[in-house]
Amino acid sequence: MRILLAIDGSPSSDRAAQLVGTTSWPDGSAIRVVHVAAPEAESYLSMPGVVVSAETIDRIATSSRQRNDELLSSGAAGLSGPGRAVDTMLLEGRPASAIVDAARDFHADVIVLGSHGRGTLGTALLGSVSSEVVEYATTPVLVARTTSIRRLALADDGSGPAVAARELVERMPGFQGHAVRVISVSERQPGWFGWLEPEAAGEIQAFEDALQAGRKQHEELAAASAAQLTAAGLAAEADAPIGDPGTEIARAAQDFGADLIVMGTRGQTGLERLLLGSVVRKVLHHAHCSVLVIRPPPG
Repeated sequence: MRILLAIDGSPSSDRAAQLVGTTSWPDGSAIRVVHVAAPEAESYLSMPGVVVSAETIDRIATSSRQRNDELLSSGAAGLSGPGRAVDTMLLEGRPASAIVDAARDFHADVIVLGSHGRGTLGTALLGSVSSEVVEYATTPVLVARTTSIRRLALADDGSGPAVAARELVERMPGFQGHAVRVISVSERQPGWFGWLEPEAAGEIQAFEDALQAGRKQHEELAAASAAQLTAAGLAAEADAPIGDPGTEIARAAQDFGADLIVMGTRGQTGLERLLLGSVVRKVLHHAHCSVLVIRPPPG
């Protein structure tokens, strides 16, 4: 397995590095630690009326390289171990774009990064770089908010990406024996028909019957996925709540004490990404724990 870990020296980035270090990856895994360098000298050069000597620019560049090298060395320090190879790479450019490009060039199986960067306001629930990487990477992305994984929540809606998410959970050696809650949400917008006249009772009953049938399908789906995970060596249970999918996934994961939510998304481009990625975005913004988003490669 090939893991791209993006760091920037923030506390959130440190948690991401710890999570990679404490996770049991398959033997032969390669971990690449990357950091996108900030062009510090350019900030001086862009100031009106400020003249910066070549010597000053060299000194700034040398100091910046040293800090970046130290950051990468520190980030990689706790990742070495049997069955894994670790290297580092300094990147340049827009952080999110550079990370996505580096993952593609590395043929990464997963990108791992913190939920906040150094420039993100402390009140923000998800940093702009993390959000952009999740949005545009074709590689699965793990947004880290925890330093280890012991309990998992798997969101399952029966789609192809959800199947891919379950299969990843099944084959990850670090997840063996862990407790898993499979969450399949039956969506419902209650009360919309309350204004209807009594004459519409038949239509209302048909709608309620359809809702109950949908809930039964989600209950059966969650139970079947839990059985497959149990057969694969995990301690799985099923949960089929009713409500808004993003809200219910985040709530059920928190109630379960999950360290990680694993979920798939079908969104790739344009309107399809906007419509089908909305549940993932809500979970990313409201989950208390780490979130692993699986997007199968195009085609």
